[in-house]
Amino acid sequence: MFPFYQHLSIARSKAVLCLLLCCVFSLPFTTVKAGMRADLHKVPCSLTVHNKPLEEVFELIEQQTHYAIICVDQSGLMDRKVNLNARNTTLENVLQQLAGQVSFNYKCLDNNIIVKAGVINNPGDPAEKTISGKVTDAKKQPLPGVSIMVKGTKRGTISTDNGDFQIKANEGEVLQFFFTGFQPFQLTVGKGETYQVTLLDDEKKLSEVLVTALGIKKEKAKVGYSAQEVKGADLVKAREPNVISSLTGRVAGLTIRNTTDLFQDPGISLRGAKPLIVIDGIPDQSADLYKINADDIESMTVLKGASASALYGSIGYNGAIMITTKRGGSKDLSVDFNSSTQFQTSFIRIPKVQTTYGNGFKGEYQYIDGSGSGPEGFGWIWGPKLDQRDPSTPSGYYETPQFNSPVDPTTGKLVPLPFLSRGKDNVKNFFRTGVITSNNISFTKSSENGSFRASASHIYQQGIVPNTDLKNTSFNMAGNYHMTKNFSINGRISYNKEYTHNFPETGYGPTNYLYNLILWTGPDIDVRDLRNYWVPGKEGIQQRHYNISYYNNPYFQAYEYLRGYDKNNTFGSVDLDYKISPSFSAKFRTGINQYSLNRNYNEPKSYIGYGNKSRGQYTLTSNTYFDVVSDLIVDYNHTFSEHFKVHAQVGGSNYYRNFKGDSSNTDGLTIPGLYNLGNSANAVQSTNWLEERRTASVYGIVDVELYNAIYLSLTGRNDKISRLPIQNNSFFYPSLSGSVVISQLTRLPEWFSFLKARGAVSRVSSGTLDDSYTYGYLPSYDKGTTWDGVPGLKYRDVIRNTSLRPQTSDSWEAGVDAKFFGNKLGFELTYFQTKDYNNILSIPVSLGSGFASRLENGHVYQRRGVELVTTATPIRKEKFRWDVMLNLSTYRRHLKEITGGNKLGYLKAGDRTDRIFATVYQKDPSGNIIYRADGFPLEDNIQRFVGNSDPDLIYGLENSFSYGDFTLRFLVDGRLGGMMYSTTNQKMWWGGTHPGTVNQFRDDANDNKSTFVGKGVVVTSGQATYDADGNIVSDNRTFAPNTQGVNYIDYMTNTSNGADVNYNYYSQSFLKLRELTLTYRVPSKWLKGRVFRAADISAVGRNLLLFTKMPNVDPDSGVDNLQTPSTRSIGVNLNLKF
Repeated sequence: MFPFYQHLSIARSKAVLCLLLCCVFSLPFTTVKAGMRADLHKVPCSLTVHNKPLEEVFELIEQQTHYAIICVDQSGLMDRKVNLNARNTTLENVLQQLAGQVSFNYKCLDNNIIVKAGVINNPGDPAEKTISGKVTDAKKQPLPGVSIMVKGTKRGTISTDNGDFQIKANEGEVLQFFFTGFQPFQLTVGKGETYQVTLLDDEKKLSEVLVTALGIKKEKAKVGYSAQEVKGADLVKAREPNVISSLTGRVAGLTIRNTTDLFQDPGISLRGAKPLIVIDGIPDQSADLYKINADDIESMTVLKGASASALYGSIGYNGAIMITTKRGGSKDLSVDFNSSTQFQTSFIRIPKVQTTYGNGFKGEYQYIDGSGSGPEGFGWIWGPKLDQRDPSTPSGYYETPQFNSPVDPTTGKLVPLPFLSRGKDNVKNFFRTGVITSNNISFTKSSENGSFRASASHIYQQGIVPNTDLKNTSFNMAGNYHMTKNFSINGRISYNKEYTHNFPETGYGPTNYLYNLILWTGPDIDVRDLRNYWVPGKEGIQQRHYNISYYNNPYFQAYEYLRGYDKNNTFGSVDLDYKISPSFSAKFRTGINQYSLNRNYNEPKSYIGYGNKSRGQYTLTSNTYFDVVSDLIVDYNHTFSEHFKVHAQVGGSNYYRNFKGDSSNTDGLTIPGLYNLGNSANAVQSTNWLEERRTASVYGIVDVELYNAIYLSLTGRNDKISRLPIQNNSFFYPSLSGSVVISQLTRLPEWFSFLKARGAVSRVSSGTLDDSYTYGYLPSYDKGTTWDGVPGLKYRDVIRNTSLRPQTSDSWEAGVDAKFFGNKLGFELTYFQTKDYNNILSIPVSLGSGFASRLENGHVYQRRGVELVTTATPIRKEKFRWDVMLNLSTYRRHLKEITGGNKLGYLKAGDRTDRIFATVYQKDPSGNIIYRADGFPLEDNIQRFVGNSDPDLIYGLENSFSYGDFTLRFLVDGRLGGMMYSTTNQKMWWGGTHPGTVNQFRDDANDNKSTFVGKGVVVTSGQATYDADGNIVSDNRTFAPNTQGVNYIDYMTNTSNGADVNYNYYSQSFLKLRELTLTYRVPSKWLKGRVFRAADISAVGRNLLLFTKMPNVDPDSGVDNLQTPSTRSIGVNLNLKF
């Protein structure tokens, strides 16, 4: 893809970077022939300032337009402060807005603009009347900074922070209202003196600004790669504990696999790979998204692919999610309070178990001592039928000794109890209502020289599993200050504490609640009878349960087997900006991220782990993480003419990380229940580790703008990485992107509002050889076996290769953006393709060498996909508006080249890498399962293809309806296609708890009858021969229908897939009503004179409905290894502004 760079040496790459830098620094000395002067109303000008002296604003105008502004008879005019928010407008409009604020006259002579203080009223037309009022948007929210002019005069003003205004005007004069992003409005002054003005959105003038790599802001029209922005306001109503989950369905190409388990990170995939997280321009490689509170987020911008994030070098090769936090705003002190409470009151997906049969095996069950052996059925749920009438017993039901049977004082034996379905609702009876509460308060203030924001927030989540929760507290401060005219400082500091005394284990095994509750507890056990989980007289020593050899009492597990987590995280950044000249500026930025994490694991005595009873254990792990990244950036921004503008940056960066920790655990506990390392029955086992890494970088970027329609961006970065061999530790990463706004260059039909073509190409490397091992290229020792108390070391059995190069990706993308009918309809279409090569392979070697394998570069993969973002506003009226956004994406990864053979496992060149191969049953040419003579299916010796794991389509559809003060929003999303293995369903079939196991065959099996006949055929004669790949070479077999009956329980417990012809793979297609909010905004007139200046209240819901064919589990997570039931959340959100 990059033939030039394919052979580019390190020295040559550095030369290319030097050339790039030379080009940047030569730009100021380039001469451009000035074109003819245009009239002021034709000169483009975009300017946004806050509390700036008029002199500084005039300097900015001179830089943009090449007009010289000369002020005569100043009278302090140039020192007066102004506010301006003018984008994609004209110089004439900018000057009129400024003149309306500080009262001056101006006229144009050639390339000079002469400014004189004072206001000139029309002769003979004095303004004797004071007009006052308030300017709001369609949602009745105040609009600060609106320019208000008296038409045909120089009289003007600007609205305050509360939208209020006052201006002198006469009856019959016309007031003109201008504000960026809104339609101009005219009002004829009548006899009244007070007016309420509502401005409507001007879709044609809205210009979206994106936060790109290094925190650089660019208008979206100028960006040559795909990127999407989500506003922070969209994340705070129906919130998630982890803010990244709130992006689900809102960004094309971004797949969020949401977990149902408490305090577990969702899976994040951007175009098939994990993106970098960046907070206010600072990369955050710890990737802990629980520490970011949604109330503190201004926006989240997703930069898709390496072309968008190449400036971050090796850490940005999979794209980036740019998080921009809030800063100070209102001039007056403003206080915002946001509070929400959600209740997880019900389940949208929960395993449904059969309630017809109880514990035991082949219809027999009798409790002896809890060992599980003999008539206790070895832990299976293939026992007798429940609720069976027996007139010979005192209860009238079949009776048998059970774990909670009383002891007959005469015989000393257990008294039989009725064998009833007491545990029909065990799952619902064990779990509790989950609660998520969030409270945030923030203070903002600004002055002439700066702004400030401080916030505090607390999130509490009560898990649905008893005795589990999560507390998350954050404090944030951010602000900026103009020290001098040319020097400013901008900073942010945050503290976050995540704490829980216990959160549940995940994954299949005895540490999972569902393992003990759903799979291996029959409906004859009422889970509520297990609340008293200690054997009387053996408290702290022996848990009480129906089976004390294989499984744990769920309440014992919830209240005694504890996993604690205590993390304290401080992170922030400081920016120092200095304006060297009108075209040059410099920035120094440094960011830190530091946390300490303490985790404890309390394992009580008698805890069961796969048949092993614990003597009690205590493990304490402590980690300390610190990283710092510093950048020095020189910025050059110059407008050479109306049609030629250049923005360039060069910089250097240094990144350092230090990660260390230690872990100690006891060898049994002397005193049960005392969790302290000093209570170890034998010597404490301890270990510690240290990891350090550093990356030194230089980079540059040149943005060129031609004719306000053609935009080119060239970037280059060179990283020197400590984790790589010295001879291969320096890499150059180039990227080129561009866009052409066709609608600016040619006249399109009136209904065609906007058209842009874009494209980008890049090369980046991963910067590492082995993500699981910091010093992947160095030979080293690992901790080995301890012999007679003496610890040993073992040499790694992998031969390290100092000539290895890290994985490298060449990417390109192309797309088109279009808008129609006054921006009421639009779409963004993108095709992307990435080539991944230099992958690290483990090649087997002769064991006689003393090693098992060596590392080599090899294999080539290709990722490609399509993304479509469609926006529409079908209805846009003064009081009613309907907005729609649809996100669609699809993605594929193929194995293109294989190193050292013609197959990689079961894959061959050209195959999709998500192909699933599984152990299946042999089939005849017609697809019928082949059975053995004993009636059991014949397993294939070769794993066969059963489907693909990646979905065919990922989608999200968001609708917003606004009517007056009410707003209704809902978001649906999901996936189509793709297969997923379900451990939950497989174990339920195997163990006897799946509802599908309730049938006549099971009753027959309990009576020792073999009546189950598998649907398929048997081989009556002949044989088939296969090649090495399992393909049939010759086949002369004859077949007959299978008629051999087998015991149903034997069949289900002795075959790998039971009666499931899908081999426990299911389609992961689903549609979910992800979010629903109904918001009422209190009218501002009701709040006039009250303590609140704005208020709204919302009814919210999250994960309300799920439609899927997958039984018992929620396919949203993409993985089922015995997941927690998926819950529905409903609640309320309250937002107050003071």
